[in-house]
Amino acid sequence: MLIRQISVFLENRNGQFAGIARLLGENNINLRCFTVSESNDFGLARILVDNDDIDRTYNLLKSKSYGVSINNVVYLESGNVPGSMVKAMDKLSEAGIAIEYMYAYAESESSISHIIIRAADNEELADQLISGI
Repeated sequence: MLIRQISVFLENRNGQFAGIARLLGENNINLRCFTVSESNDFGLARILVDNDDIDRTYNLLKSKSYGVSINNVVYLESGNVPGSMVKAMDKLSEAGIAIEYMYAYAESESSISHIIIRAADNEELADQLISGI
């Protein structure tokens, strides 16, 4: 299924993500999931919040002069057991779907892993997932 993700460009210096976390917390916005990557010059935070909070989060970050965008990603649930992603990844590879990035999270007690995937063609990826991956 397609979902919306917020991406925030950050200066590559100490405390930048802490500022975002503080701002969202002070505004009662829960960070459901996030990943932060960096290069020599900048960082990039990818954030999932509750669907009802996406536009509010975007506007709040924008009002504080963050470089922010909203983009579509694909959400996939998989078993939380060793090897559960193999079938999905093999099917996507066979279908020629290029994955730009992905990240996942799971609680140790849960039987479900939550996977976020950004592909060159998210609609095709979502169609492949719906058709039986």
